[in-house]
Amino acid sequence: MNDTSAPPATSEHPNPQQGHPGPQPGFPRLQRVRCNLTALSQKYNLYFAAYADKIYVYQPRMSPQMLPGPSVILTPRKTRVAKMIGGAIDKTFPHQMNSILVGQLGDLEIVCFAFDDGDVGAYYTHTIAQCITANNGHGQAVGGAASRNAVPKQFFHDSVGLSAWGLAVHQQSRLVAVSSNRAEVTVFAFATTDNPYQGVQAEPDTSPLLLDGTTAWELEKHFQSRTRTWRIVLPTGPRARNMPSIAFADDETGYAEKVVAYDVGGHTWIMDIWTLGALPIQLPPLKPHSGWNQLHPRPVGWGILVLPDSSFMQVETAAEALGVPEPEAIRVNLLHDTSTSALNPWLDTTCALYYIRDLAPNADALLQRYQNSPARYPKVHAEAKNIPGDDHSTSSHVSGDWDDDSDQSLGEGEEESAEGSHQNVDFSVEQQRWKRLGSSHPHLGLRVGNSDFRDLSEVVQLCRAIVPRSGMTTPLTGTATQVISLTSNSEARNYHTTPIEFADATFSPYAAQNLTLFRALSTDIELQPFDRRSAGIVCRNVLTHHSHQGRRTQPWDLRVAYSERISMLVHVPELNLVVAGALNGRVALLTLTKAAAVRAQGVRIRRGFRVDWVLPRRSEEEKRIRPWCTLHGIAVSPVPDPKARGLDLHGRRGRAPHSQFRLLLHYVDHTILMYNISRGAGSDDLMIF
Repeated sequence: MNDTSAPPATSEHPNPQQGHPGPQPGFPRLQRVRCNLTALSQKYNLYFAAYADKIYVYQPRMSPQMLPGPSVILTPRKTRVAKMIGGAIDKTFPHQMNSILVGQLGDLEIVCFAFDDGDVGAYYTHTIAQCITANNGHGQAVGGAASRNAVPKQFFHDSVGLSAWGLAVHQQSRLVAVSSNRAEVTVFAFATTDNPYQGVQAEPDTSPLLLDGTTAWELEKHFQSRTRTWRIVLPTGPRARNMPSIAFADDETGYAEKVVAYDVGGHTWIMDIWTLGALPIQLPPLKPHSGWNQLHPRPVGWGILVLPDSSFMQVETAAEALGVPEPEAIRVNLLHDTSTSALNPWLDTTCALYYIRDLAPNADALLQRYQNSPARYPKVHAEAKNIPGDDHSTSSHVSGDWDDDSDQSLGEGEEESAEGSHQNVDFSVEQQRWKRLGSSHPHLGLRVGNSDFRDLSEVVQLCRAIVPRSGMTTPLTGTATQVISLTSNSEARNYHTTPIEFADATFSPYAAQNLTLFRALSTDIELQPFDRRSAGIVCRNVLTHHSHQGRRTQPWDLRVAYSERISMLVHVPELNLVVAGALNGRVALLTLTKAAAVRAQGVRIRRGFRVDWVLPRRSEEEKRIRPWCTLHGIAVSPVPDPKARGLDLHGRRGRAPHSQFRLLLHYVDHTILMYNISRGAGSDDLMIF
């Protein structure tokens, strides 16, 4: 890839490193209007870009030639199921990727991908690095034999039966989760001997019987033992829609306990992975208020993360927590779209747009365009500017400890214990679970062999697929007919799945006190605590469509209807940072914050976020550094250690805590913008180089 030199950097506004090849023959075809399609390895100096049905693997370097030619091109094969199903976006070319992700699976790093025809798969990054080294003649190929054309093999390849979108990888539990247009999540649980979810048997065991005479509880125990690889199907409910994003929620030991999914209707779904008969929990979208974005009259969900308390940076004031002076944080009554009462108090921090350094659009003009009440935020901002001490006023402080009222967030009947819910069995809850399990299959409650709780393999030990909600199990030998049969019943599974409302759900003390949902919509960012009495935070219009200096008519995929979707999220825990990217070519850097004893507008702030930067900045927009096209993907990794050897990112001492990271913005015209990001020494300021 031939790169042009970026304009000279200034000390105040250093320019990103830029690669802009211009129109050249031979460039790969790019798919449009998908999720994140680029990723960086966290172990090796490898950059992955998904082009249609292939993954191009590069070794990024500094300017002037940021991306040389690809080191290897991966071509994931198509499953037999995919050939029978086809695609949802491009009927003529269905085998194109919707998203890719780099994650840690146990001790090994993987790059996984999801296709529009339902295919999913993954490669180990160390095998890719070994093949590249072997092909360059600097080492041995995988297995020790020299090879000039070594190509890595997929270690995982399957289908979820319909267009696949969301991806999540869990290191400690060794799980890969995939969401699809079937409005359900499939979790691939690889066999392992390290799993804490070993049930405690009730006395007596009154769970329903299977066909072979074993009980449902014995199936659950076997399922949780992880002695074989399982395909776990988690249906949501009849109100669910396409799910572009998913994430894992951990228990207090760091193991994955639940999957959280976000659908395009704005609903959040929380599903238990390991418990038979457990119902999904539904958190509806927020109801619009008078200042709702009139260009997006209903919430559309694109991205979700589950953030532990350790991801948040400790701050002292409301302004540091929210990125806006305390008087400009607006307390709003945002009811969830349900008949139940309001859950969390909410703070609207949209006035933070006035305080983002070098923001490309004018905040006043932006808010007047996007809000039904044009004077709402400008008026609050203008009135608050004359209030003394608005930035670091101690008036926002209150006395008291972080946990002084944490017990108030627990649901009815929830024990105040630091232990996880799977380790403290409430047998009355167990009986309710078995009763609920049998509600859709009446024969189960009779404890007779003739049961709809099917064990089609005759022996549970041979089963490889399970639907924990209903207890259905089935063997899978990999035939297309079996997979299609399993996935084709998803509509019935969802129809018979009645979710629990978030307001009525019971969470473990650990989840209530330590976990927070981070949600990205079309242009807005929301922070929703599991603790139902802690404040929720919303910031509107963070990443809007913006034509700086009145650029020409945009291509079809850059129009507001397609491009205003924050569908790219990267969590950087080392920097207490979330990088959020939208298809319209703009990226927000969001610092996650927490405060021990801070209030704003009478609402306690336990966890929040502030918008530190929106890239590209005004100074870069004025130089036309951003191309006038959509964003293909974003990627973040540590800056390579100069003492590292070969493809390794890290020096001889192994991976040490990193203070500087690189962020790559990859546009569909193959322009690459690269920024270096770090926290200032002795300061919590986020610096861009």
